[in-house]
Amino acid sequence: MNSPKGALPRLDSFSSAFERYSSWGWLVLRSENRLLLTTDHQVSAVELAAGIGGEVQHYLSVRMLAGPVVVLPGASRRWLILTASGDSASQVNLIRLRARGALTHRLGTLVPLPPSRIDRGVVGWLGEPPLEKPFLPPFSAVVAALRAVTETAGLR
Repeated sequence: MNSPKGALPRLDSFSSAFERYSSWGWLVLRSENRLLLTTDHQVSAVELAAGIGGEVQHYLSVRMLAGPVVVLPGASRRWLILTASGDSASQVNLIRLRARGALTHRLGTLVPLPPSRIDRGVVGWLGEPPLEKPFLPPFSAVVAALRAVTETAGLR
């Protein structure tokens, strides 16, 4: 049963999501109607516009490297591709991401996890929510995927 628009997520699903993420070893903070993942030595995120995010996810998928994606609501739909830690990423890779419109969330950044409610609506998973600890692609694989799909499109 879905909550009416504007209502907080149901407490039982909110609590069970918090427990599930915590059981995976993720550091998750609970704040009112949000579950906030603290990026750390295990998990980072690359934030992209949904269109290019879909191309990146497809690229990773055909190489059996796709991991979970958090969908942020709003008119300018954004995706958070969760990755293994990007804390040791080279400056060159960070510059490549930024040049292609990506934001990186590493070491201590807070990102919302479903079923958080943010200003623009409810945060969700792309596809089915993971029930067990998901595979996280290497941060460098997401950088390579973004570079490959943007170079194909003529962006360097």
